[in-house]
Amino acid sequence: MPGSAPALPPSVARVAARTRLSAELLAAILEVERRTRATLEDIERADALAERLLVRRGARLRAAAGRPAR
Repeated sequence: MPGSAPALPPSVARVAARTRLSAELLAAILEVERRTRATLEDIERADALAERLLVRRGARLRAAAGRPAR
C-alpha cells in the first residue's frame, strides 16, 4: 500500500503485541478490582499473563496450520 509504514520485524511485532495485551490486561485487573492505581505486582502479573496468552495463541495457530510446536 503506497504511503503506509513498512511492516515491523517479527521480533518487534511480538514485543508490540505483548505490550498492548499487557496494558489491556492491567486495565482489566484494575477495573475488576475497582482500583485506580497499579502495583508492581499487578504490572508483572499482567505481563506474565500476556506472554502466556500469546504463547498459547501461537501454539494453537501452529496446530491449526499442521506445524509442530516449537
